[in-house]
Amino acid sequence: MDSDSWNQRRAAGVGERAGGAAQWARLLDGLETDCGTCGGTGTTPNERWVEWHRRAGELVAVAQAARRAHELRPAHGAVPVTVPDLPLAGEPAIVTAVERAIDDHMRARPAEPEEDTCPACRGLGRELTAAGRELADLLARHGFVRRTGPGGAGGPD
Repeated sequence: MDSDSWNQRRAAGVGERAGGAAQWARLLDGLETDCGTCGGTGTTPNERWVEWHRRAGELVAVAQAARRAHELRPAHGAVPVTVPDLPLAGEPAIVTAVERAIDDHMRARPAEPEEDTCPACRGLGRELTAAGRELADLLARHGFVRRTGPGGAGGPD
């Protein structure tokens, strides 16, 4: 056998294997997809943290509004038009109170992590498609067992 024909057969075999790998990749890609609950990240936002961030945003918005209102008040020595008892020096008490509330809120951060493991995909970020579930069912019918925990023990399917 000459070396040219061996090299040609070898190159053809590599091409076939590469083509076969692409077919397997397409097949495997069709068996699972990104998790619809977490978008493929494997985590979901912790509800306590979502509420904490929402409240922090509200407090910041109130503080900004109070500061803007303070900046729009009449200049020192000018006669106030609508609010005769407005103090003329320093920040208004509302700004101080809101800043104190922000400081208290910052100290009251939730102790748990900001993100939880996604309950739908158990942190994998992927879930089976309909075809993937059919394949898993076929394998289970023929004695293959799905392992879900460390060492294959326990946990829901």
